[in-house]
This record gives sequence, structure tokens and C-alpha cells, in this order.
Amino acid sequence: MRLLLWMSVLLASVWAAHWGSDQLAVPLAKLRRQWGLSEAAGAAFVALATASPEIGTNAASALQGFSDIGLGNLLGSNIISIPAIVTVAYWASRSQRPQRSDV
Repeated sequence: MRLLLWMSVLLASVWAAHWGSDQLAVPLAKLRRQWGLSEAAGAAFVALATASPEIGTNAASALQGFSDIGLGNLLGSNIISIPAIVTVAYWASRSQRPQRSDV
């Protein structure tokens, strides 16, 4: 029964993340065009916005003298983020590259 509860929470979280990204895509694209930013600059803006909770956690823990929390937050997020970014970039580059055909 407990497993069913956590699976439901996971499913609801995935749905909420997908719904939230759909709701943010149009306003962020409009804001990017209003400010005259390129797509890369818009992506950097979104990346900064999504990293702000980690930046706040690290800054607050450093100011209070708990450097272990900041280090754990930094390492923990990067252990997942870096391989995920590299994998997605690889998949995206494979789909964009024209396939060579042997003659």
C-alpha cells in the first residue's frame, strides 16, 4: 500500500512538472522576444532561474557557517545534472545531424 502511495506521488510530480513547463514556455518565449534576447540567452535565463534555489541554499548555508550543506548541495545536484545534460545534448545532436549514406 505504501508503494502505491509513493508511485502516485511520483506520477503526480511528473505530471505537475510537465504541466508547469507547458505553462511557462509561452510566457518565457514572449519575454525573450520582448527583451530582444537570442534563444541561447533565453535558455541561460531559464537556467539561472532554475538554479536560484540552489544558489540561495548555498549562500544561506555559507553565511551561517554550514559549509557542508553547500558542498553537499553542489555535489549532489551536479552528480545528476552533468551526465543528464551531456546525454540530452548527445541525443539532440544525433537527431540534428544528417545521416551519411554509403555509396
